Amino acid sequence: MSISKILAEFVAATKYKDIPDHVIQNQKKSIMDAVGITFGASTLGDGCKEMVKIAEALSAGGEGEATVIGFNKKLPMSWAAFANASMAHSLDFGDTHDKSTIHSNASSFPAALAVAEKMGNVSGRDLIAALVLGSETAIRIALAADVNTVEYGFYIPTIYSSYSATAAVAKLMGLSAEQIVSAFSFNLCQTMCSSELTNNKATVIRSIREAFAARNAIVACCMAKENLIGFEEPLEGKLGFYHTFLRGSYTAGRVTDGLGKKWESAELTYKVWPCCFGVHSPITGVLGLMKKHRIKADDIHHIEISIGAQNHMLFEPLQERRNPETAIVGKFSIPFSVAVAVLNSTVTIDSYSDECLRDEKTRALAAKIDYIYRNDWQRGKETYANIVIDTSKGVFETFISSPMGTPENPMDDDAFEAKFDSCVSKAFYAVEQGRIGKIKSIIREMEILPDIGSFTSLL
Repeated sequence: MSISKILAEFVAATKYKDIPDHVIQNQKKSIMDAVGITFGASTLGDGCKEMVKIAEALSAGGEGEATVIGFNKKLPMSWAAFANASMAHSLDFGDTHDKSTIHSNASSFPAALAVAEKMGNVSGRDLIAALVLGSETAIRIALAADVNTVEYGFYIPTIYSSYSATAAVAKLMGLSAEQIVSAFSFNLCQTMCSSELTNNKATVIRSIREAFAARNAIVACCMAKENLIGFEEPLEGKLGFYHTFLRGSYTAGRVTDGLGKKWESAELTYKVWPCCFGVHSPITGVLGLMKKHRIKADDIHHIEISIGAQNHMLFEPLQERRNPETAIVGKFSIPFSVAVAVLNSTVTIDSYSDECLRDEKTRALAAKIDYIYRNDWQRGKETYANIVIDTSKGVFETFISSPMGTPENPMDDDAFEAKFDSCVSKAFYAVEQGRIGKIKSIIREMEILPDIGSFTSLL
């Protein structure tokens, strides 16, 4: 049986009761994370307010079917998903799956939420199950990759996440396995992202990219629901997904091995800091050394950080990374983000404001941060970092394989709640404390919620 069909049957056949409790609890945590981040992005996200405005204009006064989080408005289902997904990843603060290096919930939560609200009478269990299956699908598809496709011209994380959104929406719509295969096909014909974004520091595409994936997933599933026929093998076909984006360099067994038994979607990292995940190991290591040896910023002469293939771009071009002009470049800069962490003992959603980007002390410290490239740190070693700090007190060194926020080194409940509160505090329209408390409570008990309408009414 083809892997396209195996995944489709897995999505169609799996019920809420088939999903282990630890996976359910993890997905509820992902929902909490996504809601908080979206509220924060309503003001802080690059291009997000403009994307909401575009969605509203393109809906041409269409019926308000689904909520735009943080904006006190509803839009037609596909445009609400488009607007919310433009905010979902814009702070670079959402959950990630380390081994596949994708954000498996970034477009699926906005897409599934909009569809569920439009459908009505969708329970919390239904929404959770759809999101779990979507996340598992995207992660499995991504795990098969044997190459990094950036050099081929494709920025692949958001392309993978589009399959999470497609699978989640398909589950909510009750599509058959055959229809889901067609939905994968229609998604394949719509969704791509160019890695040219890595060469353009002013572009907003890295920020708002998930908007396309969420909207396209809904369109793909609506087409499949009408029994329009796609391809028999959209993923592994001769000229299908893996041929197009990976040039055939993939291992099919990684998609299906342990499917339904080993739940990759439970192995998510929740970001402690709002920047590229490749920056998190250096921050973890530097802050750990400073705390252990009572190092102050003024004690530091030089910091040397060893990184692998995946994170080379976080140091190069070196002068640009040390002196970022935009928030997105700052978030994808190890020297700048580490300098912020050293000077402030953390990195927050305010750390990439125009004022902070131009802070002279931060730039001066970033100039003291260099790197060593480790060519032997390839696939599976994306989170590796070795940090050497030369100070007036001596030279100190540490190796980090798993940064703060990973399943091996998780963020505690207090820190997670503080992250949520800090994000919501930046909402476009102020969210009163009573409403914040209700949102938290309803997510914590999402599995007993009879209709998610009472949840979306709070957003």
